[in-house]
Amino acid sequence: MLDLSESGGDIAEKLFVLLDEKQQKELTSYVITRNIQDCSFSGSLPDVFNNSPAQADSIQTLTEIRDGDLYFCLEGRTVCIRDQEIDLTAKEFDALHLLIINRRRVLTFETIAYHVWDEDYIDVTAQAIHNLMSRLRQKLQISPDVPEYVTSVRGVGYKFNSQKVNNKK
Repeated sequence: MLDLSESGGDIAEKLFVLLDEKQQKELTSYVITRNIQDCSFSGSLPDVFNNSPAQADSIQTLTEIRDGDLYFCLEGRTVCIRDQEIDLTAKEFDALHLLIINRRRVLTFETIAYHVWDEDYIDVTAQAIHNLMSRLRQKLQISPDVPEYVTSVRGVGYKFNSQKVNNKK
């Protein structure tokens, strides 16, 4: 049973065990990577992230992602379409990263704002998110025959349109 009066670390550990192995790897990689990128982070991670058996290979697993003609490298902050490097702003890259790691999920405007703009997310409007996603789509569309990787879900948010034929969890 989940007791909301417990510490965040205790709650995180209880919720973590409810995830399957792939989800644990993705979450661990995301948390570790976000905290490496965020130099101002001064807290400690819950033990579940520090002692996870998935931790050792999770960063390697999610470092490079290929989906159709798209190549995405997290640590290098590199995105290529058909071997052509795409120059993205930090927010565009972070939005694409969020969409890719949550493929097959529709992310709401609020979720995107929270993860891309961090503590400033409250001031972010839906129009700002539309503008960001529009610029991202334009940059990824290097030619008319390249599929759209970012799809809008009217009135809800956005999702990553995976080009893989078999999407297995």
